[in-house]
Amino acid sequence: MPATHSKYLPTQNAETTNPLRKYKKKLRQAKTEEQRLKAERMIRIHTPKDKEPKKPKKQELTEDQLLNQMIHANEKLRKNPEFITQQQQAELKRQHLEQERKLNHEKIKNEAKERKESEQQNVKKQLEGYEQHKQNEANLNKHLESHKQLLTEFSEKMDIMKTFLEKHKGNKKKATKEFKSQTMKMCRFFEYMIREISNKKEISYDEAQQLYYDDIRKTMKQSEPNNDLLQLTASL
Repeated sequence: MPATHSKYLPTQNAETTNPLRKYKKKLRQAKTEEQRLKAERMIRIHTPKDKEPKKPKKQELTEDQLLNQMIHANEKLRKNPEFITQQQQAELKRQHLEQERKLNHEKIKNEAKERKESEQQNVKKQLEGYEQHKQNEANLNKHLESHKQLLTEFSEKMDIMKTFLEKHKGNKKKATKEFKSQTMKMCRFFEYMIREISNKKEISYDEAQQLYYDDIRKTMKQSEPNNDLLQLTASL
């Protein structure tokens, strides 16, 4: 029998060499969820990605070109009404803040000046008050010393010390202490009376003192030898 040559016939289940077609076929024939998920995953892997179009290379500008762009943009911006309004408002705000700053500076400066002047005035018044106090104290001491001399004259004439010694049974220390105490009280009483006369008669202190001293000397002449200083005060 003559030899016969048969043609190769592909089997029905021959696998394709194209992976994408292969897994699309597996996806169609998938019977389980696991087979379907695996086929979908492999399809995604073998699906060719679209190439992104190349971005045109940005042309780099020279320094002169950049400067010209900036000048052009600046000129365009200066003609913009909104920009002009913003600039005007900014300038007005700047002027207002500058004026407010100057006023605050002047206010602080004036307050500091007034505070310094006030402190200087207070110090001056305190010094004047202290000097006046010292002067008044000096005058008072001078007046009291004058009254003391008058009372000493009266005490010597009337032998007042003898009265105090008798009162304290010869105790010189107690007699001297009371004598000085009574003398100081009388001196202050004299000072009060002289100032009252000066104010009421509207005369100087020296004139009032002379009038009062004259009255005291008249009282001395009329007083009894055994009168003490308190009795003299009562008589006045």
